[in-house]
Amino acid sequence: MRKAALFFVTIVLFLTSCQKISDASVITLKQVLTSFEEQQLSLKEIEVSKDNIFGMKLNGVRPYSYELEGKSLFVYIYKSTKEREQGLEDFRHKTANANIVSFSNYEVKNVLIFYVYEKDLDFEVDNKIQNVVSKFNES
Repeated sequence: MRKAALFFVTIVLFLTSCQKISDASVITLKQVLTSFEEQQLSLKEIEVSKDNIFGMKLNGVRPYSYELEGKSLFVYIYKSTKEREQGLEDFRHKTANANIVSFSNYEVKNVLIFYVYEKDLDFEVDNKIQNVVSKFNES
């Protein structure tokens, strides 16, 4: 009887340890979009050519593309912080010899964001994007 109870407890522990646990540190696209709304930043989804340097795959992930205040915003959602770091490294490698327009990049957990402002950075928009990122650093 004791062996059967021990066997049952072992099986239960094994099965529960195999369950996938939700990683609270992973940020979803929905959370990012909600955070932009909270900062009163209106995003409009846009189509971007695969040839666009900011629309290319980075570490196997293609970005979600938006227009923000007449400028382009690209949001990469990775499965982990490490994959995001590799994505940014991939960007640096692919653009090392390229002459590209002005942009800012923002990193938080598994999210990589590029705000392409070309010439004039709108500091109010930049501050609000930084607030979006800061919100996720706090959680």
